[in-house]
Amino acid sequence: MSLLIQPGPMSLVRRHFQKAAGGFDAHAAVFETVGERLRERLDLLAIEPTRVLDLGCRSGYQLDALQRRFPQAQIVGADPAPGPASTAGKPDSWSRWLRRPWRSVRTRLQAEPGSPETVACDPHALPFADGSFDLVVCNLLLPWCHSPHRVFEEVARILTGGGAFFFTSAGPDTLLEYRAAWATIDSHPHGFGLVDMHDLGDTLMASGFAAPVLDRDNLRVDYPSMGALQSELRELGALNIANGRRQGLMSPSVRQALDTAAADAERFAVTLELVQGHGWKGELDLPGRRAGDEYRVSIDSLRGSRGRRSEGVPGESRD
Repeated sequence: MSLLIQPGPMSLVRRHFQKAAGGFDAHAAVFETVGERLRERLDLLAIEPTRVLDLGCRSGYQLDALQRRFPQAQIVGADPAPGPASTAGKPDSWSRWLRRPWRSVRTRLQAEPGSPETVACDPHALPFADGSFDLVVCNLLLPWCHSPHRVFEEVARILTGGGAFFFTSAGPDTLLEYRAAWATIDSHPHGFGLVDMHDLGDTLMASGFAAPVLDRDNLRVDYPSMGALQSELRELGALNIANGRRQGLMSPSVRQALDTAAADAERFAVTLELVQGHGWKGELDLPGRRAGDEYRVSIDSLRGSRGRRSEGVPGESRD
């Protein structure tokens, strides 16, 4: 397992997400772009799911798109602080989730196809019965999860046999330019939850997912200034919640030092190391597969092999 700077507790994540709820949609271009990529990969599905969970739904920004993609399916969103039309609006709902043992918390789904509902929850202890969903999608939530392996185990638990899990996350090169600027000022961590693709693949297999497929791509996101990046991070609830982070408000001198660190460039571009992956619950009958094999292929290779996969032939593999 690569070195991981863990985020703080999920209660802290929830507070940041709640504060950012009002401005999320106006600053969610990166989430929406990555979400579109994730949904494109759903064309690889050989099943037509009837129950779909959007884990990390935030404002519900992609629930309608999922409903259009699967018009006959029941769509449910779950998040530490989901949109206002959710069970999170009921008094003490979050504290009730946290107080009760996770094995006793099992939400019975009430929504009908065409009417998505949302649920407040801790992704490490999902409030759904075993085998509740045929498909789980998770867009850019994992970096805020202090135990990704526990999230994967919970997803495997709530999936039906043969159900699919599609996710995106951020790898260790994410915001490296921003972290490099901070490194000229202090030695505190200014990133968290950035798990390497290979470690996520190992975790998928250990959690009971068959033939996981993972790939990575570096995206460049351009901002007018470092201040514009910081403003967007605040509006997304993506403030520094790393264990061991700098405490307190940023002083004027620190702000000036950051501006100086980025003064050479007219604009401020940062890297998003996008990790995309998916797997199926349980063993798949893949001819020629040896025990312990892990399949990693590019999305282009997968698209080219869709016809072969539908006949039970695995895609290209590499070590």
